[in-house]
Amino acid sequence: MDKELEYLESRVQALIARIKELETQNGRFAEALAQALKDNAELTFRVNETRSRVAALVERLPKDEADAEGSAQ
Repeated sequence: MDKELEYLESRVQALIARIKELETQNGRFAEALAQALKDNAELTFRVNETRSRVAALVERLPKDEADAEGSAQ
């Protein structure tokens, strides 16, 4: 009976240690996810900003009258 209790005690201690390891790992994953989401939001903002700038530059390009006449026919 004592050996069974010692075995169960060792298993419980091992499980507690594993839970602590998983909690630590989960914390690191949560931090990494938060950073990735922040980076993604920043990159999305920069892409949209660049898209707007390119659209504004395209609008400033002179219109080619030959293209305008060719597309009208």
